[in-house]
Amino acid sequence: MNKKIVLITIGLLLIPALVLGATLIISNKPINPEDAHIYFVTGNAAYQQKDYESATQHYKKAVSLNPEYEEAHNNLAYLYNKLGDYEKAAEHLEKLIILNPANPGYYYDYAVNLMLQIKKTKKGEIKDIEAALQAFEKTEELSPGYERAQENTIFLENMSAKYYEQQG
Repeated sequence: MNKKIVLITIGLLLIPALVLGATLIISNKPINPEDAHIYFVTGNAAYQQKDYESATQHYKKAVSLNPEYEEAHNNLAYLYNKLGDYEKAAEHLEKLIILNPANPGYYYDYAVNLMLQIKKTKKGEIKDIEAALQAFEKTEELSPGYERAQENTIFLENMSAKYYEQQG
């Protein structure tokens, strides 16, 4: 029984190191502790091992070293959303929209994140509904027919109208 635990522990420690080593060999780059990509790759390895706390820390380090690292922001947004921290997910999605305003997926994900925050936490405000509505509209503008942006826009417009009716 103890051997099994030791082997699993070694595997959990060894896999991220192997992934990082393989990445460095393939890219033929020297190891630089200030390289955001190293933290991104180790974050991915930690995520694959379901070590979400470690993955979060590695992605955060990657964006601290390179604030314009889209993939790291995207992974953080996804991870925070998965963990139910919608506010932090929204922060990274907002950064992604600033970094790449032509990507309809970032607007869509931002709007969906706001809707999940309202639905799951019951803490939504009309400003959140309106922000999600604007993000879905921008998604549809950039990429007509993108996933369910138009359906979600109609849903939010109805939700917004009901809110204003109740406010009288």
